[in-house]
Amino acid sequence: MGTYEVNILGQRYKVRSEDDEEYVNKLAEYLDEQLDEVRKNTKIVASQNLAVLAGLNIVDTLFKQKEKDAQFKKDIREKIRKMVRLVRAGIEEKS
Repeated sequence: MGTYEVNILGQRYKVRSEDDEEYVNKLAEYLDEQLDEVRKNTKIVASQNLAVLAGLNIVDTLFKQKEKDAQFKKDIREKIRKMVRLVRAGIEEKS
């Protein structure tokens, strides 16, 4: 586990993580970008309000991606079932 220093909204934070420093920095950069985007679009300056709105945006993106992933898995399972039926039908046809 390492301790890393990140910069978010111009403030330095020490973060302890089992992940490597490069990954932690990517997370911090992403969060900083999201906070900055919310600040530009809403003119909110209070850090707590920015954090809540940015958090909602991030969670929205996460949930939408999870839904896409679940649908993708469902589609793949159905295609595999169809392929298995076709293969079985082909085997039975030749028998």
